[in-house]
Amino acid sequence: MKKLIVAPLFLLLSSLPLFAVAGSESGLYIGGSVGQTSVESDFGDDTSFKLDDDDNGYKVFFGYNFGLVPFLDLAIEADYREYGKFGNESLNTEIVSSELFGVLGFNVGPLGLFGKLGYSDTDMDSIIDDIDFNDSESATAYGAGAKLSFGSFGIRAEYEVLDLDAVDDLNMISVGATYTF
Repeated sequence: MKKLIVAPLFLLLSSLPLFAVAGSESGLYIGGSVGQTSVESDFGDDTSFKLDDDDNGYKVFFGYNFGLVPFLDLAIEADYREYGKFGNESLNTEIVSSELFGVLGFNVGPLGLFGKLGYSDTDMDSIIDDIDFNDSESATAYGAGAKLSFGSFGIRAEYEVLDLDAVDDLNMISVGATYTF
């Protein structure tokens, strides 16, 4: 009977360092990502103002991971992002935004998955047939990703979507690095 109690207790106690590693990434973090941005938009019935383009984009971000529960990340994150420049013969536009996210993640040792939901303040500067248009919009932003942590350093891959009224589809796939203080 003692063996039935001692063996599971030994396994539980020996696995405690794994729990400590999973929740050890709490605190302030900074990072940056680069990736591919895709935008699609149909500006009314006139097909000359249809936009379907890709460009390189980047973001810089900082956040705070509360690290309250082992295996789970609960964080807030803010970023500045340049989605890129998009265009065709009659339309050119540049999209930049500032965003604030709530992040919920699940970790198993150094590997983790996370989802994010937030708010974006976006500026679009467009030139349509030599006429300048500037538009600012607040919108919902969301995404999902995976990360790999090496102590204070981390690598992450993300897919994020910005739900703007002015464009039909705006998303970014990126790879980046983080450092937790």
